[in-house]
Amino acid sequence: MPRPDKDTRAAAKARIAELKKVRDKAHEDAEKAKAAADEVMWQAIAAELDKGEALQLDAAEATAFSRDHVAKRTKQYRTTQD
Repeated sequence: MPRPDKDTRAAAKARIAELKKVRDKAHEDAEKAKAAADEVMWQAIAAELDKGEALQLDAAEATAFSRDHVAKRTKQYRTTQD
């Protein structure tokens, strides 16, 4: 197979760069969606804890996170503290 000429290679590099840009955008969007889902979950867990019907230990067991992690992640959303 003959080597591509300079113009053909430049066009291919431009297409590849565009593919990378599309991929990077998709990854960025996925990270934003993940962060939004995390925020919704921690807000909802904080609300459950504030209602007094569950303990941090219950949230830790249900999520497989440590009690300390639950406390840290819900702290900003809590209206009352344990």
